[in-house]
Amino acid sequence: MSEKQSRRRRGLAIAGGVTGGVAVGAALAWGVPRYLARRTRAASSDPYAHEPFELPPQRSVFTVESSDGVPIHVETAGPEDADLTVVFVHGYMQDMATFYFQRKAVAEADRAGVSLRAVLYDQPGHGRSGPLPRTEYGIEDLAGVLNDVLAAVAPRGPLVLVGHSMGGMTIQVYARLYEQDFRERVKGVAFFSSSMAGLDTVETKPMRALRRLRRTVLPMLQQVAGWTPDLIERSRLLAGDLGWLLTRRAAFGHIDPPASLVTLVERMNRRTSMQSIVGYARAILDHDETATMPLFTGLPALVVVGDEDLLTPPEHSRRLAAALGGSRFALIAEAAHSPQLEYPGEISQLLLEMIDKVVAEIGNGSAMSAGAAVTQPEREPERHRRWSPFSRHHGPRLEP
Repeated sequence: MSEKQSRRRRGLAIAGGVTGGVAVGAALAWGVPRYLARRTRAASSDPYAHEPFELPPQRSVFTVESSDGVPIHVETAGPEDADLTVVFVHGYMQDMATFYFQRKAVAEADRAGVSLRAVLYDQPGHGRSGPLPRTEYGIEDLAGVLNDVLAAVAPRGPLVLVGHSMGGMTIQVYARLYEQDFRERVKGVAFFSSSMAGLDTVETKPMRALRRLRRTVLPMLQQVAGWTPDLIERSRLLAGDLGWLLTRRAAFGHIDPPASLVTLVERMNRRTSMQSIVGYARAILDHDETATMPLFTGLPALVVVGDEDLLTPPEHSRRLAAALGGSRFALIAEAAHSPQLEYPGEISQLLLEMIDKVVAEIGNGSAMSAGAAVTQPEREPERHRRWSPFSRHHGPRLEP
């Protein structure tokens, strides 16, 4: 064999080895996440495996057109002539399914002869609602959508407003922009994993990533009219198993979250378009409703946050609870940004207890208006609560 032929064979062998290595690497990059995801899904003990998250209990389905012309998907559960309406406002990169368990709890509750109705809707650019009509949205726009939904499906009667994350911010701005309606109708509020100001200073990986989105992608969106990131969207849809594993690691505080809940959160995140993800960044980071908090004075209020929340860390909920005055504050151990999903039994019980306060006042004919001169209820001392991960179907249980 000539030297030339020998060099050629060695070159082919090296090329083959490199090609084989690339192939193995590609197989590992694609196959390992799929294998791990499937193994994790199969191994997890899942109490919610048969919950119909895609077909939740509902009474009516509506499409409400917002003042911007965006079709808003709305669902209700409970009688239309209920004595009290509980309105759920979801957060960033989620949809109304994040309140699946609380919707059931409200719809099935019997509170001293006072009937309850649940109203839920998908924020613009989320779930089954229409996309953003422009590259950016403000929380003021979302407050307007909340007002449109109330006018269309719950125009009369007392309200309890429940907001998760960006949904809590929406409620705060609604109180400022629609102060008269807020004072007359809103009888109680609940904030899950929310903030009244200062998210632009949070130094966690998710919030630093959000600031980078704002600095880099948002200017490009504003310069390119009608920009549609199709390639990014297709890539996100194809990365299902890897996205599932990342969601399991990043979105839950418990070491072994039920696989069905991981799937639910991953699906909500994936269905939120990149344009919406970027379009809400500035609104979230610039949010500051500190001056609005006095409007909530005198209202029964619940503030809940997970102790491992990296998006709206616990100190934000502590400050919010302190500003509300008279609120009940609960720090949920081993929970991240969606405690209402990780510990649905406990959170639903806390919510129903707050609603009981409202029901008692309505029954006594003395329902309070926000801002009224009332005696503040004694605020529950702030303390860490240790929730048992095995009590998801039951009421709250404290551990030492």
